[in-house]
Amino acid sequence: MKYFTLIVLFIAPWAFAQDADTAPSNKLRYGKDIAKFVAMDKATPPPQNALLISGSSSARYWISAAEDFKPYPVINRGFGGSKTTEVLAYMDQITLPYHPRVVIYFAGTNDLGGGVPAETVFDNVRQYIEKLRQENPNCGVIIMSALKSPKRKPHWAEFDKFNAVAEKFCANGKNLYFANHNPVMNQPNGDAKAELYREQGDAAMHANAAGYVEIVKVVRPIVDQAWKASEPAVGTATKK
Repeated sequence: MKYFTLIVLFIAPWAFAQDADTAPSNKLRYGKDIAKFVAMDKATPPPQNALLISGSSSARYWISAAEDFKPYPVINRGFGGSKTTEVLAYMDQITLPYHPRVVIYFAGTNDLGGGVPAETVFDNVRQYIEKLRQENPNCGVIIMSALKSPKRKPHWAEFDKFNAVAEKFCANGKNLYFANHNPVMNQPNGDAKAELYREQGDAAMHANAAGYVEIVKVVRPIVDQAWKASEPAVGTATKK
């Protein structure tokens, strides 16, 4: 009995630490990143009613966004390898204070790639949009597709489910748009266009600079449409 007790005491702290580190709802995981954003906002307040890019590393790596979407004011608040639960948890700090006119939502692959069912992942996206629109019902929202990258191949079936749910949701909503960038990042047979990824081979997961050039070709016309459709919500102060 003593031996058994010692084993349990040894294993339990390790198991708890793993759960605390990987739990999707763990708000502490990116606390430092969010604190930096908040400090930046206090030092140099970002524009109100702007185009907000919200999400994970796919959003964070979009360093050309300010140039890609001129003349719209752009705020990029992508952070870490965040999950949809974390994007939702932090929106009081790095979404709602900006009163965005249009949001590009770029998250979900980390959840899906971790084995979370597509329906569960999209429910987090839906909650984000519902909370966003409590203040501004006309805010435009562009949901980026889950990119079927080589790194995530074991979970592609859930990626397809997520994309199907997201596309249907947007088709039935007001000023909601689904931006599918899989066709520009991947070959028709599903293989990656290696020259468009930051990583190579089976590790490929994120777009590189050339990849974002192609993604912009898909997203820019949608941003233009969403910006125009959201104009009644903000008046004439932020006209294109």
